[in-house]
Amino acid sequence: MAKAIPSDPRSNKVQRTPVTAPRRGMVRNFEDIYAELRKVVWPGWAELRTMTFVVIATVVVVSLLLGVIDFVLSNSLVKFEFPTTH
Repeated sequence: MAKAIPSDPRSNKVQRTPVTAPRRGMVRNFEDIYAELRKVVWPGWAELRTMTFVVIATVVVVSLLLGVIDFVLSNSLVKFEFPTTH
């Protein structure tokens, strides 16, 4: 059985009005931020060192890979673009 398609697609949309929160003071805002920061589980020194090492090693490996790819592509494109003729 075929479903009926409404002729005016805007007829079934719900109009929503934005709900604005009451303005709060700056002190209350910083209290909320402080409360949220107290909920954070901060890493220990050993875990922090491990994560820092992983980030530094990843940056070095990706930099080397991009450097090698750049070197290979730039040298190969120069040879194809400007061949030496004798």
